[in-house]
Amino acid sequence: MNMAFSCGFPRVVLNFAARCALRCEWCYVPFNRSQATAETVAAIVDRVAALGFSAITFGGGDPFQYPFIERVLRQAKMAGLFVHVDTHGRGLRISKHSLRLVEEAIDLLGLPLDGPTPSVHNTMRSSAGHFELVRERLDWLRPFSARLKINTLLSACNVGAVRGIATLVTSIAPSRWSIYQYWPLGPARRVVDTHRLDDVAFDEAANGAAQLASSAGVLVEVTGQEDRRNTYPIVQHDGLVLAHSASPRSEVVAVGSIFDAGIVERIRNVCSAERATAFRRYAEPSAPNVSLRRGRLA
Repeated sequence: MNMAFSCGFPRVVLNFAARCALRCEWCYVPFNRSQATAETVAAIVDRVAALGFSAITFGGGDPFQYPFIERVLRQAKMAGLFVHVDTHGRGLRISKHSLRLVEEAIDLLGLPLDGPTPSVHNTMRSSAGHFELVRERLDWLRPFSARLKINTLLSACNVGAVRGIATLVTSIAPSRWSIYQYWPLGPARRVVDTHRLDDVAFDEAANGAAQLASSAGVLVEVTGQEDRRNTYPIVQHDGLVLAHSASPRSEVVAVGSIFDAGIVERIRNVCSAERATAFRRYAEPSAPNVSLRRGRLA
């Protein structure tokens, strides 16, 4: 029996949490784990498939910074998993070999755009030249636009630029655009005074931008800071399973190891169903291009 899918959480997020080439101050991933190894990550992929999950998101830290990533992506695909990779792009080399990997082993590839111009995006990412790098990767990947997802983190620092981001996203024409509200979770709490964006301001800005992009055929997912809470298990690259804490709500708590007997039951006790907008990515990958809005504006 597909235990994981039947419980409403088809997906595992596998985070590479040892290091990241960027220093985004609003990032909530604590990069404090030991170095990732090919053997452990491969074993996690096998375990995720054996437990009945149907999709896996590789994130972090950039998964492409690891030389073994191609092997585990192909392993996940061969195991029948829907393979989603989120990357900041630096480790994704422009080559024919990389294009073959996308074509053969990646169902959904996410890249960030946090501003319509270098000044806004690079400030959000604390990385000079990153906007130009991402645009270069997106142009190179145009033949696979049906598999592209653009991710935008919206905070008080870039909310005024969101309509410009929408115009840029429309010109790129990915299959999906995910707009996320800044979430003061874990390490991201230290910049809450700089990036805090209240729900009303986020809803107004994000839904307005979503209307612009969806009218051009881009499927838009608008996700508030609490919408993601406990809708999927987070697995660190050493196998530790995390979930969002009920108290304090700004932390995550360990649930156990992905290799533990009974780990699905423990995940079931803390995770609710995957949010509908994300569920459709994996359960209905060919869903029509309509704007999906959150909360009272749905």
